[in-house]
Amino acid sequence: MTLRIVHLFPRELGINGDVGNVTALVERAREYGIATEVVDVGRGDELPASADLVHIGSGPLSSVELVLPDAVRLGGTLRAWAADGVPFLAIAAGWEVLGRSITTEDGRVLQGAGVFPTRAVRQNVQAVGETVLRTRGGLLAGYVNQNSITQLEDGAASLGEVVKGFGNGGIEQPDLGLEGVVAGSLFGTHLHGTALAMNPGLADRLLTIAVQRQDAGAHLQRPSAGGRLDRIDHFARGSREALMRRVGVAE
Repeated sequence: MTLRIVHLFPRELGINGDVGNVTALVERAREYGIATEVVDVGRGDELPASADLVHIGSGPLSSVELVLPDAVRLGGTLRAWAADGVPFLAIAAGWEVLGRSITTEDGRVLQGAGVFPTRAVRQNVQAVGETVLRTRGGLLAGYVNQNSITQLEDGAASLGEVVKGFGNGGIEQPDLGLEGVVAGSLFGTHLHGTALAMNPGLADRLLTIAVQRQDAGAHLQRPSAGGRLDRIDHFARGSREALMRRVGVAE
């Protein structure tokens, strides 16, 4: 089995270590005995014929505006992949690009690719800090650096509840208390860190969806105890625990 990972706009949307999410997926897949092919799609490029998993990272508004025309141009295929159950991971500004619209601080409304049932409204105050979420799969930890209020629309649920830090309401609406989005096989979050390196359970969730699209009965086969994957998970757990200690959250 080979998984094709489509990485959207890695040159423009790759700050805060988000490119590491693709590395985490590739390395974890290798440990599970799954081959991967990473296809970078930049400005002016076409999408491949198919995808098993899609990733888009974050960047400043200037980069968002650079890639938006291409994201909208490719939106039909991206939406078709999403409707077919292809898992997506979209980080912060990249999530906004794949959403329905972005309202800028000066009131302009920018059309998104329409993959995620969400809208972003940019604010003039930046929410920056270490953040911990409670999700159905346990606690997630990472670093948030964003200035949007993100509105979830029909068919969208939050990824988790904010235990400490910032969520979809940023600084302006902290009472929202929710972070990220899950809509079918679509996952969006403001967490950096790198998100999947620090939270390998989320990486495995995405890989499982991708694998089971090819073979409904397939599962990730963890290698024998004491191997590289156990060491990776040990370091990831240590990173999460260190962050949670700093913000006063017990795992």
